[in-house]
Amino acid sequence: MAPFDVILTGQAPVPTSGYSQAIRHGDLLVTSGYLGTASDGSGLVSGGFAAETRQALDNIQAVLQAAGCGLTDVIRVNVSLTDISRFAEMDAIYCEYFSAPYPTRNTIGVKELWGGAQVGFDVWAAVDARGS
Repeated sequence: MAPFDVILTGQAPVPTSGYSQAIRHGDLLVTSGYLGTASDGSGLVSGGFAAETRQALDNIQAVLQAAGCGLTDVIRVNVSLTDISRFAEMDAIYCEYFSAPYPTRNTIGVKELWGGAQVGFDVWAAVDARGS
Protein backbone atom coordinates (compact mmCIF):
# COMPACT_ATOMS: atom_id res chain seq x y z
CA MET A 1 0.00 0.00 0.00
CA ALA A 2 1.30 3.46 -0.91
CA PRO A 3 2.05 5.78 2.00
CA PHE A 4 -0.13 8.74 2.85
CA ASP A 5 1.25 12.22 2.23
CA VAL A 6 0.06 14.89 4.65
CA ILE A 7 -0.51 18.29 3.03
CA LEU A 8 0.18 21.37 5.14
CA THR A 9 0.26 25.04 4.17
CA GLY A 10 0.17 28.28 6.10
CA GLN A 11 -2.03 29.74 3.35
CA ALA A 12 -5.07 28.00 4.88
CA PRO A 13 -6.08 27.54 8.52
CA VAL A 14 -3.47 25.31 10.19
CA PRO A 15 -4.94 22.43 12.21
CA THR A 16 -4.96 22.93 15.97
CA SER A 17 -6.58 19.59 16.76
CA GLY A 18 -6.67 16.04 15.41
CA TYR A 19 -6.98 16.48 11.65
CA SER A 20 -4.87 17.19 8.55
CA GLN A 21 -5.53 19.88 5.95
CA ALA A 22 -5.49 17.16 3.29
CA ILE A 23 -4.23 13.63 2.75
CA ARG A 24 -2.87 12.37 -0.52
CA HIS A 25 -2.80 8.67 -1.33
CA GLY A 26 -1.43 7.90 -4.77
CA ASP A 27 -3.51 9.86 -7.29
CA LEU A 28 -6.23 10.81 -4.79
CA LEU A 29 -6.29 13.91 -2.59
CA VAL A 30 -8.99 14.40 0.05
CA THR A 31 -9.26 17.66 1.98
CA SER A 32 -10.71 18.35 5.37
CA GLY A 33 -13.77 20.57 5.57
CA TYR A 34 -13.12 24.28 5.17
CA LEU A 35 -15.17 27.16 6.43
CA GLY A 36 -14.83 30.87 5.82
CA THR A 37 -12.10 31.16 8.43
CA ALA A 38 -9.05 33.36 8.01
CA SER A 39 -5.79 31.51 7.39
CA ASP A 40 -4.20 33.26 10.39
CA GLY A 41 -6.56 31.47 12.77
CA SER A 42 -8.45 34.61 13.78
CA GLY A 43 -11.86 33.06 13.08
CA LEU A 44 -14.58 33.67 10.53
CA VAL A 45 -14.07 36.49 8.06
CA SER A 46 -16.46 39.39 8.27
CA GLY A 47 -18.83 40.28 5.47
CA GLY A 48 -21.51 37.63 5.79
CA PHE A 49 -22.42 34.61 3.69
CA ALA A 50 -20.75 35.64 0.43
CA ALA A 51 -17.46 36.51 2.16
CA GLU A 52 -17.50 33.22 4.08
CA THR A 53 -18.19 31.24 0.91
CA ARG A 54 -15.33 32.88 -0.97
CA GLN A 55 -12.91 32.45 1.94
CA ALA A 56 -13.82 28.77 2.32
CA LEU A 57 -13.16 28.21 -1.38
CA ASP A 58 -9.93 30.23 -1.15
CA ASN A 59 -8.85 27.94 1.71
CA ILE A 60 -9.60 24.87 -0.42
CA GLN A 61 -7.67 26.41 -3.31
CA ALA A 62 -4.63 27.05 -1.08
CA VAL A 63 -4.56 23.45 0.12
CA LEU A 64 -4.91 22.14 -3.43
CA GLN A 65 -2.05 24.35 -4.55
CA ALA A 66 0.13 23.04 -1.71
CA ALA A 67 -0.60 19.54 -3.01
CA GLY A 68 0.45 20.48 -6.53
CA CYS A 69 -2.98 20.69 -8.09
CA GLY A 70 -5.90 23.07 -8.51
CA LEU A 71 -9.65 23.41 -8.81
CA THR A 72 -9.62 21.83 -12.28
CA ASP A 73 -8.40 18.59 -10.65
CA VAL A 74 -11.38 18.40 -8.26
CA ILE A 75 -13.70 15.49 -8.95
CA ARG A 76 -16.04 15.74 -5.92
CA VAL A 77 -17.29 18.62 -3.77
CA ASN A 78 -19.32 18.30 -0.57
CA VAL A 79 -21.13 21.43 0.58
CA SER A 80 -22.74 22.00 3.97
CA LEU A 81 -25.19 24.90 4.41
CA THR A 82 -26.81 25.96 7.65
CA ASP A 83 -29.59 27.57 5.59
CA ILE A 84 -30.41 25.49 2.52
CA SER A 85 -32.40 28.40 1.08
CA ARG A 86 -29.00 30.02 0.35
CA PHE A 87 -28.19 27.31 -2.20
CA ALA A 88 -28.55 29.63 -5.22
CA GLU A 89 -26.28 32.23 -3.62
CA MET A 90 -23.66 29.59 -2.84
CA ASP A 91 -23.97 28.13 -6.33
CA ALA A 92 -23.39 31.51 -8.02
CA ILE A 93 -20.15 32.01 -6.06
CA TYR A 94 -19.16 28.37 -6.57
CA CYS A 95 -19.44 28.91 -10.34
CA GLU A 96 -16.90 31.76 -10.05
CA TYR A 97 -14.37 29.13 -8.86
CA PHE A 98 -15.35 26.02 -10.82
CA SER A 99 -16.15 25.69 -14.51
CA ALA A 100 -17.41 22.97 -16.84
CA PRO A 101 -16.95 20.13 -16.68
CA TYR A 102 -18.03 20.63 -13.07
CA PRO A 103 -17.06 18.17 -10.35
CA THR A 104 -19.74 15.97 -8.85
CA ARG A 105 -21.32 17.67 -5.86
CA ASN A 106 -23.44 16.92 -2.82
CA THR A 107 -25.08 19.77 -0.91
CA ILE A 108 -26.70 19.18 2.45
CA GLY A 109 -28.44 21.33 5.02
CA VAL A 110 -26.95 21.07 8.49
CA LYS A 111 -28.05 22.37 11.87
CA GLU A 112 -24.80 24.18 12.60
CA LEU A 113 -21.13 24.48 11.71
CA TRP A 114 -18.13 25.29 13.89
CA GLY A 115 -17.88 28.88 15.12
CA GLY A 116 -21.25 29.88 13.69
CA ALA A 117 -20.11 29.44 10.08
CA GLN A 118 -22.84 29.35 7.45
CA VAL A 119 -21.14 27.26 4.74
CA GLY A 120 -18.44 24.60 4.50
CA PHE A 121 -16.72 22.69 1.70
CA ASP A 122 -14.52 19.63 1.34
CA VAL A 123 -13.20 18.21 -1.91
CA TRP A 124 -11.66 15.16 -3.52
CA ALA A 125 -9.16 15.69 -6.33
CA ALA A 126 -7.34 13.52 -8.85
CA VAL A 127 -3.66 14.37 -8.72
CA ASP A 128 -0.67 13.28 -10.79
CA ALA A 129 1.13 10.90 -8.42
CA ARG A 130 4.50 12.21 -9.68
CA GLY A 131 3.66 15.83 -8.77
CA SER A 132 4.61 17.84 -5.68
